[in-house]
Amino acid sequence: MISDSRSQAVERYKGCLLGAVLGDALGMPNETLSARPPQPLSFKKAYRGHPNEMLLPGQYTDDGQLILISARILTESSPFDACAYAKELLRTHNLRKFRYADGAVIAACKKMESSKNLLGSGINSDTAGCISLAVPFSLAYADKKEMAKELSSACSVTHANTTAQAGAVGLSLFLKTLADTGDAAAAFRILDTAAENMCPELYLKLSHAYSLAAHKTPLLHAAAELGTSSYIYQTIPLAAYLCRSFERPDALLSAAVACGGNAGTVAMICGAFAGARYGLSALPADLVRAVERAGIFGELAENLYLRSHPESTTDEREPAEGDTDEKETDRTLDTPSDESADAEPLSEDK
Repeated sequence: MISDSRSQAVERYKGCLLGAVLGDALGMPNETLSARPPQPLSFKKAYRGHPNEMLLPGQYTDDGQLILISARILTESSPFDACAYAKELLRTHNLRKFRYADGAVIAACKKMESSKNLLGSGINSDTAGCISLAVPFSLAYADKKEMAKELSSACSVTHANTTAQAGAVGLSLFLKTLADTGDAAAAFRILDTAAENMCPELYLKLSHAYSLAAHKTPLLHAAAELGTSSYIYQTIPLAAYLCRSFERPDALLSAAVACGGNAGTVAMICGAFAGARYGLSALPADLVRAVERAGIFGELAENLYLRSHPESTTDEREPAEGDTDEKETDRTLDTPSDESADAEPLSEDK
């Protein structure tokens, strides 16, 4: 029989991974838009002409794609196989399956293709295009130093910039602390320490975000002041402001989605935060069930827990949220469900 402590931990691990993908899918139609007042949570389709217009409600963006690719590799190899990761990115790019991907990711793939150098094609970009890797990495390691080292290596496949890597490492330490303890105060302390040591400018931006939250600065004012672009210096502080300002997961996700700009990534961070802090059951159950490939992500989260807790045995495994008997045979990332099998390739550049 599974122990209560292990059951609670697995609940937080599933909440972290599924919350991240849920947030990404909720933010998908609001990417590039202006900030607006929060609305009730629901999956929506992007307007005609939007870069995500070919996605269906409940589908995730490039952040979800990177989470899926890296989580699979993490459950299949130790240490993390950065070469396999690069090959999968290049394959996805060549098939034109990326969903409005970060410009640095596309540029790195083009560089890989032309130079034939899989692990030396990272771009000097401080965008947030690699920080979604922080979610599965935060769940896959018992040792924080090992996690930080291998995550930096994974990020460097597309982002050679140290600020981008520092943002991903800080976020992974933040989420790992939450998933393992549920202690938000401790998680913010470790995020601050990581930022102060690796990227002082990010630390200052985070401090400003905390001040805005402490003074109950209205959402639209805070979003305008912190910025909603895809740069690390804006994405992570804005998410930190939101996580400190909104207690309930549904309110937090509604606010993150409403910020527009880099809404998919901001809501991805907020969803991971809420799920890691409170567990899967705290997230909107109907939306979790309806998110693209929910069962697969639930199973991956449990496998990541087993990877980082080798003392746990596979015969104790719980059924994953949304599991079905259907086996997935195609690893291509553009056909998430029967309903969306006809989705067309998306624009490549963000």
